Amino acid sequence: MKSATVMPSHISECTPRTGESVRWAAAVGLAIGLSVGFATTSFAEESSAIKQGEQEYMTHCASCHGATAEGNGPVAGSLKNKPPNLTFLQQQETDGAFPSKRVMDVIQGNKDYDKNFRTHGPADMPVWGNVFYEEAGERSSIAKARIRNLVEYIKSIQK
Repeated sequence: MKSATVMPSHISECTPRTGESVRWAAAVGLAIGLSVGFATTSFAEESSAIKQGEQEYMTHCASCHGATAEGNGPVAGSLKNKPPNLTFLQQQETDGAFPSKRVMDVIQGNKDYDKNFRTHGPADMPVWGNVFYEEAGERSSIAKARIRNLVEYIKSIQK
């Protein structure tokens, strides 16, 4: 004689009873899948921006700031002012946040940036933002993307 199997009540409560439960579970699964997909895309885009920024850095910045961004590039010794170590920008901020806007201002040659960066520009170094805009011509979105990528790369190398 077989004995009847009794399921604990908490298990039977978890089983879907209607099509509505199944649809709800599918919707939750889809939402999770989409959010993971967006996160992956965002990470991939960020990674691509950093790689492109690194290429810009090596082409335009490494000769002064060095391949490791520590201010020791091959041209650094011939400059009036030693290029700053770009790997400690975040540590120098009182709030501990990376100074994206200030770095962008320096690259673009905006005059309202920190006076410590006055050597950036005609005195010692070209304002690369101007160069990027000249190269982009009518496509200023390309120049803006190059500058953003460069900022993202510098942000990624903070110690």
